[in-house]
Amino acid sequence: MRKSLLRGALVLALVPLVLTACLFGPEKESAPIDPPPQSSGDEEKEQKSKSKEEESAAKEEGEMELYFLTDTGYVVPYSLNIPKVEGIAKEALQYMVKDGPASSMLPKGFSGILPEGTKINGLDIRKGTATIDFSKEFLSYDAALEEKILSAVTWSLTGFDSVQRVDIRVDGRPLQAMPKGKNPAVGLTRNGGINLELSQGVDASSSMPVTLYFLGQTENNDVYYVPVTRMIKRKGNTAEAALQELVKGPQHGSELVTALAETTRVNSVKVEGDTAVADFGKELLQYSDEQEASKDALQTIILSLTENTAAKKVKITVEGESDVDAEGFDKPVTRPDRINPSGL
Repeated sequence: MRKSLLRGALVLALVPLVLTACLFGPEKESAPIDPPPQSSGDEEKEQKSKSKEEESAAKEEGEMELYFLTDTGYVVPYSLNIPKVEGIAKEALQYMVKDGPASSMLPKGFSGILPEGTKINGLDIRKGTATIDFSKEFLSYDAALEEKILSAVTWSLTGFDSVQRVDIRVDGRPLQAMPKGKNPAVGLTRNGGINLELSQGVDASSSMPVTLYFLGQTENNDVYYVPVTRMIKRKGNTAEAALQELVKGPQHGSELVTALAETTRVNSVKVEGDTAVADFGKELLQYSDEQEASKDALQTIILSLTENTAAKKVKITVEGESDVDAEGFDKPVTRPDRINPSGL
């Protein structure tokens, strides 16, 4: 599988900006970095709350999952080992700058997505909102990359348990919208999607997003997972709809591939407590002569289901049977902490 992935000829076209503007507008604006004066008691409480959120972010130091740009035009998560310092989230974003400190650490074909020379002036985390203050170099971005930059920053920061929303500032001034494509720059969440695409024949106004994980490949034949948010016709069972789209695979002309056979049947999907249970037809076991499921296929199922539901674990069955003949997948599996670990 890993040696036989075919590379397409065309790069995925950017989805019209109207998707983000109309469907994924800002959820809410966060409080300013410098709030109005409070009584000493309230100020002390707020400072303690802020410290706890920053401490939560600091616990995830060491190997950090950040989002980078690939030479095929996708925004992709990749984990880096970053020195443990105070304010690890702020330090981490500096690694996303083009030709920055991560250049020698990334797989061939990966690069920083923030404009060269961008500095991180500050990062403030309060009440679930991360306010990131960039230097003026941030505004020198390529207009064609505007949505991708916003996605990379948002998905990197919301990887911290203490962050649900992201606001952007430049040299201390709030940025309500990006200057070139006019995409919102406040209240950003993962609901805005990543690597957006619109299914053929689907009306954007009556669509819903599902985030799917497909496979990309480096020049060294190393496989990595790529999240793609696809706008599809609105359906009642989001989890099942996501798996059906996963089976359909990447759009025509994409550089990505799917690990599932296009004949794979999705029998049922349901969420029971914190576990998503997905039952497939026997086509899932046609990966090898031993009739076992591909680990890449199972991983894309787990990533896609946990991305589109509140489930933390996934149980995969075939025609109602638990054994998919893949080591480690004979019981509910937790979503991996790092999607693409360092060392590709």
